[in-house]
Amino acid sequence: MALSLGAEREYAGNVGYDDELDTVYRYDDYVPNHLQVAKGDLLILCDRKAVLGIARISRISSSEELKKLRRCPECRIATIKERKKKRPSFRCRDGHEFDEPVPDEMPIVKYEAHYDGVFQRVPGHIPVQAVRRACPNYNPQLSMQKVELEHLEEGPAKLLLRLAEALPEAILGLGLMAEDSSEEPYVLDERDERRRIARQIRERRGQGLFRQELRERFGDTCLVTRCRLPDLLEAAHISPYRGEKDNHPSNGLLLRADIHTLFDLDLLGINPETLQVSLHPRLSGMGYEDFGGSEK
Repeated sequence: MALSLGAEREYAGNVGYDDELDTVYRYDDYVPNHLQVAKGDLLILCDRKAVLGIARISRISSSEELKKLRRCPECRIATIKERKKKRPSFRCRDGHEFDEPVPDEMPIVKYEAHYDGVFQRVPGHIPVQAVRRACPNYNPQLSMQKVELEHLEEGPAKLLLRLAEALPEAILGLGLMAEDSSEEPYVLDERDERRRIARQIRERRGQGLFRQELRERFGDTCLVTRCRLPDLLEAAHISPYRGEKDNHPSNGLLLRADIHTLFDLDLLGINPETLQVSLHPRLSGMGYEDFGGSEK
């Protein structure tokens, strides 16, 4: 998801929110695509000219508030633009011109997408056009745009994929926030092996070219379950990922999401020569018996 920030949003009728680039992004239920933002999503934060940073949402909070608007005094719509060099200073979508908009308030649900340290500023200059080209349905009037990560593989935007892999690992949404539970919040033990697992599986859907090559190689079919639903298929590394050279099709398997997780947790093994599947005893009675011992 690509997000635009600050005073350079398209319309002047929406007073908007103060964004804190490296900690939180604020929006409300009147923003198109607001329901598409979820915990764990990768965010690309932009202004009108360049990419500012990349973040991963660790939690989303919401509250009911009154939103301040500025409306056309004639037709009362809030779709107005401020003109820097013309008078009157404002013009609404229907063509009415005026010097001062009419203030107004309306009830909204305000959302805050928090990064909690999972943020990386972009070094150098990546033009915003490089991200816009990766938006399948780009609309200049929207502050939230869906981005297809595989389209960031070329040009300066591919740096964003490397930055995504380097995002901090300590906060991955594994525990409850205090406001979500009456119990004490869970604190991740630095020695916990799940940090290693999280590092391996965190960006597996984001490796667009590697995954696409595996989809073609295996005919959009999970090697173990024969599942053919592309939305559930993920690119798994046979040898652990250490750099771009490991994103070679001969080092990959196309697996259903749950099978990929079991593979990364060493609960399911695949012989690279015979493709025979073996299961850990802990999976006994868990519904995976049909896959154990089979040759795919």
